[in-house]
Amino acid sequence: MPEKPFEDEKQTPRKPLHVLVVDDEETVCNVVCEILETFGFKCQRAYSAADALAFLEGNTPDLILTDVMMPDIDGLTLIYKIRCATKSANVPIIVFSAIAATSDRKAAIDAGASAFLAKPFSSRELKEVIRPLLPSFKF
Repeated sequence: MPEKPFEDEKQTPRKPLHVLVVDDEETVCNVVCEILETFGFKCQRAYSAADALAFLEGNTPDLILTDVMMPDIDGLTLIYKIRCATKSANVPIIVFSAIAATSDRKAAIDAGASAFLAKPFSSRELKEVIRPLLPSFKF
């Protein structure tokens, strides 16, 4: 019969971290959120930059992932707006985009992104980009 752990050995459940995923393609948002949820994150979807900004008015996620190419407000402008005018100004932001030339990566970092991830990407690649941004999170 296995021994029961001492009371002080019991692990307290960790509070899940919250991630905002922004992409005008619902399928992409859903797939990225499914991956993040398997890692243990809680995920909020926004299908436009305007929806993301509205969400950020009353919420501060632990991490933001955004596409670049979106109608109305592009991802780089969204990052600028987040960095300048929201409570989430210091939240790490990962840009993911199918356009991944060196100049595009530089533009994302210059806009205030913390990291860049080229589409398509694997769950392993996503995890490796997140790990240094949220070092206390245990996958």
